[in-house]
Amino acid sequence: MKFTLFLLLFSFSAWAKPVEVHVGGYEFPPYVINSSGRYEGLTLDFISLLNKKQNKYKFIFVPTTSTRRYHDMKSGRYQIIAFESKSWGWGNEQVETSKIFRFGAEVFVANKERAKDQSFFNELKGKTIKGMQGYHYGFLGLSTSNKALKGFNVEFTNTLDGNIRSVVMKRADIAVIAKEYLDIYLSKHPDDRDKILVSKKPDQLYELGVLIGKEKSPISVAEMNRLIDLVLTDGSWPALLKSKGISEQRL
Repeated sequence: MKFTLFLLLFSFSAWAKPVEVHVGGYEFPPYVINSSGRYEGLTLDFISLLNKKQNKYKFIFVPTTSTRRYHDMKSGRYQIIAFESKSWGWGNEQVETSKIFRFGAEVFVANKERAKDQSFFNELKGKTIKGMQGYHYGFLGLSTSNKALKGFNVEFTNTLDGNIRSVVMKRADIAVIAKEYLDIYLSKHPDDRDKILVSKKPDQLYELGVLIGKEKSPISVAEMNRLIDLVLTDGSWPALLKSKGISEQRL
């Protein structure tokens, strides 16, 4: 009888439906790239890797926007968000943070005909600056409030390429761009490399992990950390980055 019960429990466990975990993501190259409604990038690669390495959880990508991401998590549309910093507008009561496993930086970019040297970036007020809607920038104190914006001439858009092109075409003085994405852009547009000056001092340095909703997440911080360690230590995550020509950054 005990043996039969053991077999039944084993069979149930083997065929148990995996727990679904919805992973939010907004346009944030190279992590999430929206190509006319088709999403790709490191976040989706990370999800695919997690699903291949275990069967307890099924991770599912849920698109959101940079401005709606807080509401969508609170409403339960998704429960975790990868490659995100808690300092980007999240409250302590809403999310917990996994271990950090990616690092990044945002830099200022200017046209060389206007910016002769690095001193051009010393004073930002009085210059036209292109940024992304819903992003948090160091020079604004990681705030998106009107108070933080006072005195700055910032135009927020929804296209990083467009912001870089605005600088190249001298339609804006400065664009604030993630260093990782700037490298990708310049690899595709090598002629622009000699037209721009990149700040040596970053706007901000950031540490990225997985933010986990405190109220509705089916996965705990400890479990998320275990899975992150799994793909780090078995070499699958470093190998994925290498296959895409992306470095393992350390700041």
